[in-house]
Amino acid sequence: MAELRRQYRDQLAALEDRVLVMGNQAQRMLDEAMRALADRDRDAAHAVLRADERIDAQYRAVQDGVFTALALQGPVATELRLVAALIHCDLHLKRIGDLCVNIAHAALHDAEQETDPEMVAQLRDMGIHAGRAIGKTLEAFTRRDASLARTLPDLDDPIDQLNRAIFRRAVTWAAGDETRLDWVLRMVLVARYLERIGDHAVEIADQTLFVVTGDSRGLDSPPA
Repeated sequence: MAELRRQYRDQLAALEDRVLVMGNQAQRMLDEAMRALADRDRDAAHAVLRADERIDAQYRAVQDGVFTALALQGPVATELRLVAALIHCDLHLKRIGDLCVNIAHAALHDAEQETDPEMVAQLRDMGIHAGRAIGKTLEAFTRRDASLARTLPDLDDPIDQLNRAIFRRAVTWAAGDETRLDWVLRMVLVARYLERIGDHAVEIADQTLFVVTGDSRGLDSPPA
């Protein structure tokens, strides 16, 4: 029995490693997507589309592995929390990959249209903050660091602020010029994608707190 439990814990550790690999892939996808957008780099955009196939394959492998692990042996309390967290983190990272694909598609549409350097700079800043949030939330999960996990809403705040600033800039920059509307609306969507990436990073931090403390209320919940 002890050997079976050890094998089971090893299996869960291997699944967690897969999830962390996914996280690193998602972070690289974001970097590529933002380079594609800022530099009009079509090769970088296509690299994001290819990477999404790999992250989707990882997602399916983790889901299959989790359900196989559940079928083989019933997890005890702390293991069950980890299994539940892996399912959630797996999905959040897949969603981050999907959002990076959306940004890459926006970059591919951005051919020769007039752009606003100020808005592009704001989006680049959003991408930097979002990438930092992904890195910190993965670090918190790896280290089971509840204190670091609790900093994620603060890391997400600049992303939300820039999202609002970009919307205001979009209204000003495109006012009275219909030729600018197509590009500016696409950039407003990109800002929304980046804002959602920040939210997914916070939700992964929620899973860290759940694994460490058993508290499932989430970082945005009011204190009990």
